[in-house]
Amino acid sequence: MFVSPNDGAIDASGFLNSTTGFLPVPILITEPAVGYGGGLAIAYFHKKRDDKEAKGLSPTVSVLAGALTENGTWLAAIAHQGSYAKDRIRYLGFFGYLAPKLAVYFGPNDILEGKFNFDLNGFATMHEVLYRVKKEIPFFAGANYTFFTNTVKFDTGINIPEFETFERDTNLAGMNASFLWDSRDNSFTPTKGIMSGLEIGRFATYFGGDTNFWSISSRTYAYVPIASKLFSGYRLNVASKTGDVPFYALPDISLRGIPMMRYQGANSYTIETEWRWNLYKRWSVVGFVGMGEAMKDYSQLGKDIKAAGGCGFRYLLAEDYGLHVGIDVARGPEIWAWNLTVGSNWFR
Repeated sequence: MFVSPNDGAIDASGFLNSTTGFLPVPILITEPAVGYGGGLAIAYFHKKRDDKEAKGLSPTVSVLAGALTENGTWLAAIAHQGSYAKDRIRYLGFFGYLAPKLAVYFGPNDILEGKFNFDLNGFATMHEVLYRVKKEIPFFAGANYTFFTNTVKFDTGINIPEFETFERDTNLAGMNASFLWDSRDNSFTPTKGIMSGLEIGRFATYFGGDTNFWSISSRTYAYVPIASKLFSGYRLNVASKTGDVPFYALPDISLRGIPMMRYQGANSYTIETEWRWNLYKRWSVVGFVGMGEAMKDYSQLGKDIKAAGGCGFRYLLAEDYGLHVGIDVARGPEIWAWNLTVGSNWFR
């Protein structure tokens, strides 16, 4: 089940298409914001790629995962992504307990200035349902709901016992109208097509939260084959939030080589391109570069651009699913970073 009948190479397609159908995925965490760590995800593939009706559809997968990092960050979660009624309906949801230990960076216009450590501990869940508006067109519309109840413990850096830490129980809850265009040829490692999503939402006390703010975000990933063995990808993410936004929910620059939450603002954008060359049989090399900004408002556009880039390799692990895995090494404005990639680096 782990050898391809086509080329005799190591391939997990037969295993995923079997009655067992699950894929153990080692989690190697190299995110600089939380330190090195690891865990395990068990993914179960419900629709097999040897099933004629399943071919070409968005995959239906259930995942059970847990992970721990060197700074004490940990998580446990169960998630499900489903495609139903021949891809007329899509569902995405998860339940999890998250306990990240992160850092936030405040600027001169904030109450405090500098880097400050904080902990989050709490239960999170998200559920999204999308409906394909017309059978022949890959356009979906729907809604999603997010809820996160957590305890925030903040290290102020003030050397006075009663002010050294700040702790508060808080809830974050909101609902988004969600619109998606998805013409990709593959959900794991696409080679052509476009996925473009738009979310417009309200986070408010009447949804179960403690704060009120508006949120709008968009993501567009375009994939263009250049030659038979050369593929290019282009990414644009834009996000804006206005109102009483918790500091840990502010938009940030999301690039390989930049730690999570390193650059935050009420508005942010990220632009990136990635190129993959199928060098030899199942092996490919990739190169990528991107830039972004986090701003208080768009009048600051172009004044504080951050860039990152790097390279890596991929191996086609499951031919029937178009699933590639590999490792990337990236350099940002301040640090080097590396990460294990399963499928695409570009996701929600």
